[in-house]
Amino acid sequence: VGIGPKHATGASSRGLDKFRSDTMKNIGSSSRLQIMSLLEEWEEPEIRSSSASKATIKDILQFRQAISLMDDKYPFTPAFGPASTRAICVDSSDSLYDRLLESTPDKSLLPFETLSQIAYDNKGNLMRDKAKALIRLFRPDRRGYLTKLDFVSSIDTVYKDLRLFRASLANSSTIDDSFESIMNVLTAILAICGILLIIGFNQWKAVSSLAAFLVSFSFMFGAASSKYFEGILLIFVRRPYDIGDKIALSDPSTDTSASGSSTWFVEKVTLFTTTVRFATTNEVATYSNGSLAPLRIINAKRSPKAVVYVYHKFGSDAPFKMVKVFQTAIENFVKSRPREWVALNGFRATRVEMELNFIEYVVVLTHREMWQNIGPILQSQADLASFGLEVSKKLNLRYISPPKPIHLSTEKSGRNKYIESDSTMGGKENEINQVAEMFRNE
Repeated sequence: VGIGPKHATGASSRGLDKFRSDTMKNIGSSSRLQIMSLLEEWEEPEIRSSSASKATIKDILQFRQAISLMDDKYPFTPAFGPASTRAICVDSSDSLYDRLLESTPDKSLLPFETLSQIAYDNKGNLMRDKAKALIRLFRPDRRGYLTKLDFVSSIDTVYKDLRLFRASLANSSTIDDSFESIMNVLTAILAICGILLIIGFNQWKAVSSLAAFLVSFSFMFGAASSKYFEGILLIFVRRPYDIGDKIALSDPSTDTSASGSSTWFVEKVTLFTTTVRFATTNEVATYSNGSLAPLRIINAKRSPKAVVYVYHKFGSDAPFKMVKVFQTAIENFVKSRPREWVALNGFRATRVEMELNFIEYVVVLTHREMWQNIGPILQSQADLASFGLEVSKKLNLRYISPPKPIHLSTEKSGRNKYIESDSTMGGKENEINQVAEMFRNE
């Protein structure tokens, strides 16, 4: 009797699993995409191994060879063309686009299928990692085509990253040379002390005689020395920025702006100072690394894709159906621009002001670019705001602020007001005197 329920339970669980698997098979790809669109946006955490990788001699030689190719006239192989400067790289990209377009003479735009041919191996199998990298780099439109501007701008992005990486390597070599000089000085001091001990020189008497002198100097340079070592730890341990990064400095105890922070370009980094350039006015400034250690350093280059907020105001009497139509128009606008926007994260009401007769909605989007490249982000944000304004006009959702009451007065009316107030005060004084007389009589 006791075995029967267990068998029944096992059979029911197997039947439930089979029902779930059959149900998942019946769900089409379109339904899954719809479910994913309704779920909240979430990014997979990046899991890195804690074990330090050891570089072999072969890796070092390959790295040196790759660096030598970066300084070559043809960093993208001779088939691409020369790319020693940015202007020459743009010309080579332009001519390469025309050569690739010749393979499909009946097309006015370059199909992505032409570029995807390099993602196949010798056996004709598609290498998915390389195909995904090509898609992330060129970002074709929804039909699978590339314009000449999109093609050239994608290659230009790679060229800029290549040059910034080369400049960062050169700057790292300079920092390593400075650190090597410091270590050489410390090694020489220790070697001299060791030699003096070997020959029998009593160095402790000399040190004790200079102790008072050294103590006085320690009070003078103690704070500067602590800042100096904080700056060295900032560069060697934290490494919060590299050459070409955009950074923003702020107090860690205060929050940053939701619309982005004012950034500085990092132009030069040494063991003691950092030279930056203001991105808005091109003003150049220099910080000591010790002064940057206690600050919050926001790195736009290492930040994820930018999240943008666009606000719209509608009248409080606007029908909710029209608001949903407006939301659908914004969704179609975002989907038609895959090179600009990643996804529409949210569309919701943030403020309801019945006295002022408006409801404020916010559109939250994720852009393709990081805050490092703020120009395209601001342009896309402006285009979306203009599109939203035109749609709100057609749907009659524009908010018109109610007229404010206006009080008009002239100098003459002011005098009359003062005269009336004086006469009123005089009447009140007579009434008070009458009441006082009544109390006196009693």
